[in-house]
Amino acid sequence: MTATLTHPRPAATQPETGEPLWESRVVLAPRDPRSLLAILGSDMRRSDAQFAHRMIWTLFPGLPDAERRGLFLYHVERTRPLTAILRSRRPPEDGLGGVWHIEKTRPFAPMLHAGQRLRFRLRAVASRWEPQPGKKRGRRMDVVHFAWNRLPPDARTPEMVEAAAERAALEWLACQGDRCGFCPMDGSVSVLGYDLTHLWPERRRDRTTKEEISFGALTYEGVLTVTDPAAFRIMLADGLGAARAYGNGLMQIAPAP
Repeated sequence: MTATLTHPRPAATQPETGEPLWESRVVLAPRDPRSLLAILGSDMRRSDAQFAHRMIWTLFPGLPDAERRGLFLYHVERTRPLTAILRSRRPPEDGLGGVWHIEKTRPFAPMLHAGQRLRFRLRAVASRWEPQPGKKRGRRMDVVHFAWNRLPPDARTPEMVEAAAERAALEWLACQGDRCGFCPMDGSVSVLGYDLTHLWPERRRDRTTKEEISFGALTYEGVLTVTDPAAFRIMLADGLGAARAYGNGLMQIAPAP
């Protein structure tokens, strides 16, 4: 689902947030593929998620990393060639010259009202904070793995494991809706998949390596009702869940029939 609700006005002004939003479709189409080696190095395809992460950031040149965080969300449609839907607070640009094809950029300013029904699609990393005895700070846990760990050993049949994962995924989405101005419609939301992504450690200048990171992303599709347009609009800009820098958290919306 790539269609979105867009109000046809020249600027994508968001009354609630006071800042514009833009939505774009971008395709990695370098005139000379060898030029990517100079940018990313010989291990650039070790992980599709890391490759997309590093390349998408080049669409916002001239900004320190700290300022690019929270500037955009993206959803990868294809990995070869890298094709992504991008929602950002400033229009993207091919800062590398001749590497990106920006197919379209348009204001993203959907007309929203309470009670409105929308189709949606979302890939999100769902997690929860669990308290750690004796520690001030809790630990972030994947909701699916948390649900699996709570199953007694004799109940871990494929059917029970799948049911526990789906229940945890839908409960997480409902909790996000309470906070972000929407309500998933009962019986209309499907959990299409749960995919694990591994991020390879990057060698640092001091010749040490980071630990490998992995996360599970859930893909949802269904119908929701807008309950708080202002909160919902903020969520559309900020995203949902963790690992948003790696292509998660962007909710695509379209009119519901």
